[in-house]
Amino acid sequence: MISQRLLVLGVLCLAAMISQFYRAANSILAAPVMAELELPPAAYGTLTATFFFAFMLTQFPAGMFFDRYGPRLTISGFMLFAIAGALVFAFGNSFLALTFARALLGIGCATIVMGAFMVISFWFEPRYFAMMSSIIIATSHLGNLLATAPLAFAIERVGWRASIGALAGISVLVLLLVFLVVRDGPKRAAPSRSASGWVDTLKGLRRVMAMRDIQRAFALALVCYPSMITILGLWGGAYLHSAFGLNSIEIGKVLMVMPACSLIGSLCYGPLDQLFNSRKFAVLAGVVPLGGMLITLGLLPSPSLTTVTFVLAAIAFFAASGMLIIAHGRGLVPDHLAGRAITTINVGVIGGAALFQFASSLLLDFFIGSDGIVSLAGFRLLFTLMGSLVLCAVLIYLPARDVHPRQLTRTGEADTGS
Repeated sequence: MISQRLLVLGVLCLAAMISQFYRAANSILAAPVMAELELPPAAYGTLTATFFFAFMLTQFPAGMFFDRYGPRLTISGFMLFAIAGALVFAFGNSFLALTFARALLGIGCATIVMGAFMVISFWFEPRYFAMMSSIIIATSHLGNLLATAPLAFAIERVGWRASIGALAGISVLVLLLVFLVVRDGPKRAAPSRSASGWVDTLKGLRRVMAMRDIQRAFALALVCYPSMITILGLWGGAYLHSAFGLNSIEIGKVLMVMPACSLIGSLCYGPLDQLFNSRKFAVLAGVVPLGGMLITLGLLPSPSLTTVTFVLAAIAFFAASGMLIIAHGRGLVPDHLAGRAITTINVGVIGGAALFQFASSLLLDFFIGSDGIVSLAGFRLLFTLMGSLVLCAVLIYLPARDVHPRQLTRTGEADTGS
């Protein structure tokens, strides 16, 4: 049983790596794609944000599919969209083609991490949910790592189209592993499938969304991970080029510290809820300093590259606490609403990323100089605004009911709306 658990966990980690790669790759892809297709920042930011909008909208049906058909079949089926999206992106020759490709990628990746969380919620005891989630998230950040310097190196050698095409082939192999190896749960604790109709399923979704504590967690999810991925996955490269004149390889090397520190942060924050028996405290221990680091990055007058690298590393480390927001939401509901609870919170995570990336593109368009490069003033304003939004969301989250993981049972806590 233990070996099967580890095998299932390992395959889920591989799938999560693919999802994270596609999320973060556009920062390194920015220069070659914008140059080849002659795209302005607003257009490139829009096609990048399309991934997250599609990802967000897919969360609602995904949660119902999880509860009705199980995560294994749901992940496998939706990954076909990701493979198609990677191929369209690799061969696309226009803004519309690449935007469509990013939408397919968003749909295809939308079920992977949340589906993995669903699977481990039945393979492992509820009190270990955050810890097992941290392993998946930590491993997934290897995908972010691959989307920095290694991707930049591959682009230099074979071009961005061949690089993404190769990832499509790897995605096919991962899909087959998910379908053949992963099981929704051990036979003795296999999750029951909803026999109710779609109307009752939708009522369950509405019930989850009406819970005040879910709404408070949702507000925090809107800004925590989105602030980090907006830097790592979109504007980090442009900022480093504008501030220090770095080339693609140099940018990739600097940005590698973010997924590396996200990985470390995931492993650190995962056990915190067990240590303090409080998911709320563990979340706040990361999100509050995250807001402070973002504001620091925006307000530093003339930072050195070393200082900026340190602050970027800190932002990624503290943002890793965001995975506990999903764990918090999962602990607030019983098992039969688990899929809809975690995907509802994830709508905030991914929806916030889409909104941040789209809005930041519009904002930075006002700071483009005659040389076509965004000025440092624009980036500083962006970072300060993101940090301020994080701290405002903390105030909304503070009244949320806590979850004490040592007291959790297999059916979860009472799903009250108060």
